[in-house]
Amino acid sequence: MTGMTDLKTTREALRELARVVKVTRQALAARIQTHTRSEWLLSGSRSGQLAETLAHIEDVREGFILSQRTSAMGSLSELRALVQYILMDWQWVQNMNMTLAPSPHLEALGTQLVSFNHALVALAFLPRLPAEAITFPQPNPTYGDVSVPTLPGELLARIEEIERIIYQAEVGPVKSTAYAPFRRTYAFFEASTWLVNKYLDPFLAD
Repeated sequence: MTGMTDLKTTREALRELARVVKVTRQALAARIQTHTRSEWLLSGSRSGQLAETLAHIEDVREGFILSQRTSAMGSLSELRALVQYILMDWQWVQNMNMTLAPSPHLEALGTQLVSFNHALVALAFLPRLPAEAITFPQPNPTYGDVSVPTLPGELLARIEEIERIIYQAEVGPVKSTAYAPFRRTYAFFEASTWLVNKYLDPFLAD
């Protein structure tokens, strides 16, 4: 009985993940007003429209942390770099007037690992996304130039970059952001949506 309950919970989590990544890609596309190679001007968003996306990326980040606790670290230098990154690179949070406060409650494991593993697949597949699936306005329909993060520090940096861009797109009314981070974030949700449409939706329809 427990196994059936776990399967049902996982399927519900996957359905919610599928919905969030689709809505996010559509929302990011709708926010593009003007663009140059150096800057993107994003239109204002409806308040709270991307709040679910931020919650999803938070799950991805927590899933990453949980995965590091259960897997062997490649080398001492990787571990040192990851710790330094986590400890030192939170200035952007303060710049956005966000606060980090420890919760007094112990949170139960939820969908973090499901969200993280989907993100991991999307990031790995992103450079090989078919041209017909790419809607980002660019001369050539490809993300082949977008590197796949491999080291833990690189992966965490990409997750937090996505979180930053989604936050900037959410707060409105008008925000400008650098071309490359916005394109990588858009590409991530485009790859996520393609994977959902191609593989996840048919699986969940059974």
